[in-house]
Amino acid sequence: CFVPLVLTAVTIISTYFWLHRHVQQASLEWLQAKHATNQLLGKVELLFRPFLRWLDRSLERLFTEGARQLKKDIDLEKAGLQFITYQELQATATERSESASDAADADEDDGNVAESENTEGEKSVQQESPDGDDRQQQEEASDLVENIKISDPRRGTEVKLLGLRLGENTATVAALQITVCLQCNRCKVTADLTLNGRTPCAAQCDKCNASINAAFRPCMLHHYSDILGYLDLHNATPADLVLQECELNVGCLSCSQEGPVQNLLYGQTKELNCEHCHSKLSILAESTRFQYIPPRTNKTGSSDVHFKTIRDPAVQKGKPLPEKGTCKHFKQSHRWLRFPCCGRTYPCDVCHDEHQDHPMELATRMLCGYCAKEQPYGNGKPCVSCGSMMTRGTRTSHWEGGLGCRNKVKMSKNDRQKYANSNKTVSRKAAGEKK
Repeated sequence: CFVPLVLTAVTIISTYFWLHRHVQQASLEWLQAKHATNQLLGKVELLFRPFLRWLDRSLERLFTEGARQLKKDIDLEKAGLQFITYQELQATATERSESASDAADADEDDGNVAESENTEGEKSVQQESPDGDDRQQQEEASDLVENIKISDPRRGTEVKLLGLRLGENTATVAALQITVCLQCNRCKVTADLTLNGRTPCAAQCDKCNASINAAFRPCMLHHYSDILGYLDLHNATPADLVLQECELNVGCLSCSQEGPVQNLLYGQTKELNCEHCHSKLSILAESTRFQYIPPRTNKTGSSDVHFKTIRDPAVQKGKPLPEKGTCKHFKQSHRWLRFPCCGRTYPCDVCHDEHQDHPMELATRMLCGYCAKEQPYGNGKPCVSCGSMMTRGTRTSHWEGGLGCRNKVKMSKNDRQKYANSNKTVSRKAAGEKK
């Protein structure tokens, strides 16, 4: 019984040191950020008391994040995976380049000695078995594999899932097929287009007959990346991602197997069980953001290829929606509603019925017309991001069944309740009773 106690003690000590290192790293980052801010503002400030207040408020959060990160690392280690940060990769590459340069300098200094030794070595190599040549070729091949530089895939329009949360047993998520709502650059008409990662797609605008080309390059979603993929578009800009019609492939961390998942909704956690080990998997995405990435430039400042000026995505977080979210039916409603029946966004239910042929379900989420922030549906409430009122609220000038304006002086003249009972004939008996 002594061995389990020792193992438990070692585990507790290692966990404590890991959490201590996580808290220490977070504290160092806070101090560096505070010091940089003070340098920019040109002021001197004592940071001991502010640091204690920040630590008191954030200690529970830091320990919780550290414990979750430790559990993820343990699960990845059990699954045979290892997460290496970009800083570690960069440091390793720098060390290898420095060692290679030092080795090259040493070879130049000992060049004469190496030539004399090579002549003797060639004679001995001819007498050796051919196994030495095979080993040398394998070593050279491995060096070539290590020196391969992967091209930068960050080009086109980046599709990012904001607020992505994967369950503890959910390892990776990859998109097999997506449905994107594209807006024509010429006539501003929107249409849905289904794309997969294998072949590009060509379409034609229904209104102006402009040719639209689109291609999708999927990426791997995991706990450290929320990028779904990249879009290569021509004569169109992305307006929305219909997540409900996307086909995804989710990987299980317990058994390293993959399975399909469909019918995802924004703001709702999709829970399912692995088809192989029946582990519980979950996916949650709050919204989607499209960001155009300009082409890379050379050191001289000119790009590799001359590209035409590409428009920004039609819907961007922080910028107003087209016409500030209004439509021809409701001029005072500055928002788009996301209907769960189809997963698409429309300014109102009438617009939904004009474009879709299925019964409408009440919207559960909405986009602010002033900042394009997607949020849960709330009538008469300000935006959670910019604080703007998306609807007119209680400032109405109509009767609305008694729930709106009840003052006939302020009531709109187009409302029939304004002049109701104003010209009614009153009998002498009723008038006498009133007196």
